[in-house]
Amino acid sequence: MGWNRASRNKWRTLVLGLGAVIALLWGAVDIVGVPPQNLAWLLFQALVAIGAVIALAGMGGWLLHRLRRSRQRGR
Repeated sequence: MGWNRASRNKWRTLVLGLGAVIALLWGAVDIVGVPPQNLAWLLFQALVAIGAVIALAGMGGWLLHRLRRSRQRGR
């Protein structure tokens, strides 16, 4: 299987990013003493917030698209 450079870079970035997140979470639990339940709850809240931002941006883009299309038809 031939891996091109872009594909290798993409996978390397993904693996290094996941490794960094795991190291940070391990450090928070083991070294700092944060309970894993608190980290899980904060992770859930962050994912919900990111999802809300993405959904609002999508709705805004859709609305702008509709307004632009309706304005072009009115001319």
